[in-house]
Amino acid sequence: MLAREFSYYPEETIEVKKKHRKKPVRKKKNNNSILKLFALTIPFVLLGISLLILSRYANITSIRQELTKLEREKVELEKIKMNLIADLEGIKSSAKIEEDAITKLGMTYPTEDQIVYITVNHNTIEDEEKITLGGRLSKILSFVSNLF
Repeated sequence: MLAREFSYYPEETIEVKKKHRKKPVRKKKNNNSILKLFALTIPFVLLGISLLILSRYANITSIRQELTKLEREKVELEKIKMNLIADLEGIKSSAKIEEDAITKLGMTYPTEDQIVYITVNHNTIEDEEKITLGGRLSKILSFVSNLF
């Protein structure tokens, strides 16, 4: 277009050159970016796995320490229990009760003149049972007769 505009000047001819801009040639990037990303990711993954394993071992160790502490407490409590059972057996024994009665309470065995013997007549008990049985039967009969 510029050449036509300036064509009315015959003396001078102006050549207008179109400058073609050459597109810059881009160098093809190698796919090294994927390799670099992969090379950076692997150490972080390994670090994460290592930290996870280490935390689990720490947890196992703390549980083991707590378990040994509880086992020690169990042994101590069993010793205390055995001591209390032995003390209880000593307190419940007849010999210990007798000794405490004599020493602490001043009790003694009764003498022959302090002993009182009581005779029980067995016939009176049987008669009372018969009376009560007869009394019961009469009450039942009177109750039944009152119903009619």
